[in-house]
Amino acid sequence: MPKVKQLTVACENRPGTLAHIAKVLGDTKVNILSCLATTSGTEGSVHVAADNINKAKKALDGAGLSYTEADVLQIDLPNAPGALSPRETSTSPSAIRRP
Repeated sequence: MPKVKQLTVACENRPGTLAHIAKVLGDTKVNILSCLATTSGTEGSVHVAADNINKAKKALDGAGLSYTEADVLQIDLPNAPGALSPRETSTSPSAIRRP
């Protein structure tokens, strides 16, 4: 399975935060491939995989947004019920090699 870079942006849990991050990336023509936003109380984080990680980092830096970077696995799945099931993909625990 291919690995991709994921950026995790630390942010406040308030209306408009996700839209702001999306606008910062969109204004620099960065395509968001996947996005997950989570919150806990007044804090939150937005996890983003992008088509051009270097442009994404430059855009976030330019907007003064702090982030961390990590390697994550990329799995392309069909839009169908059960697509993530281990019997249909190679995501079963025995198939995933950990470094």
